[in-house]
Amino acid sequence: MPEGAPRISVVLTTYNRASVLASTLDSVLSQTCADFELIVSDDCSPDHTEELCRGYMRRDPRVRYRRNPRNLRMPGNLNAAIAEARGEYVANLHDGDIYRADLLEKWSGALDRHPNAAFVFNQYSVGDPGGPTRLHALDLPECIGGHEFLLRHFTTQWGSPVFGTVMARKACYDAVGPFDPKYSFNSDIEMWMRLALRYDVAYVTEPLIQISPREKAHLMSNRYLWECTVDIRVKRKALELLAPHDRARRLRFEARARAHYAALALAALRHARWADIRQALFLAASGRDEIPPPY
Repeated sequence: MPEGAPRISVVLTTYNRASVLASTLDSVLSQTCADFELIVSDDCSPDHTEELCRGYMRRDPRVRYRRNPRNLRMPGNLNAAIAEARGEYVANLHDGDIYRADLLEKWSGALDRHPNAAFVFNQYSVGDPGGPTRLHALDLPECIGGHEFLLRHFTTQWGSPVFGTVMARKACYDAVGPFDPKYSFNSDIEMWMRLALRYDVAYVTEPLIQISPREKAHLMSNRYLWECTVDIRVKRKALELLAPHDRARRLRFEARARAHYAALALAALRHARWADIRQALFLAASGRDEIPPPY
């Protein structure tokens, strides 16, 4: 760690979210653990994100604002920000989420207690402030072997049990390499896989992060279908690495994948999105997941 550097680097990636960014910044700057730098990495937002962040910089010396000269998308923006992080621990945070005041304290404490863990994540509270919430929680110990974590909670479900907000050791990021842009918005899932293949995973059994429900109107867009195929491709790769001779487990995985695509086709039918129906049925029938990205 460079001399005089803070122990924790908070990397907050953002794009065109000035309307919700202030509440996130306020929750980060109110942390009980004060030894951190806050790198706000703006992916060339067209709104007033820069003006907002520069105001926070003038009021709090821990805030560092950076702006990409062009839009790099999520993995590129993360990589650019992490490259500037000076801390031993790097906390990846999202704009729009609200963070409990002891988030950094709880995360760093878990990594301190478990030196073989590459990253730590936590339970999540899903809901808007003041309204009803639901708890997203896993049955996990404070630290679990990476291979066991992948087999129990990664290759048995779609999506990711880790929502992209973690604290990781900078040395572990350096060891496995950057987020891979070819996986686009699923590049974080592929990163957790790479880290868990080499290290343990830590977990805090408290809802340290409040997440606002995302708009689902475009759930069955071609982009969503493509991201589902990327998710399945990443997990198939993990399963091949973890259990190359476990034919029964892999057959169960392929059956679940085809059933998943069939369910997507039925969902698309309700919206009369014919291109999505044809694509999802093709994936369900063939098992092939090589479809081009929609951008």
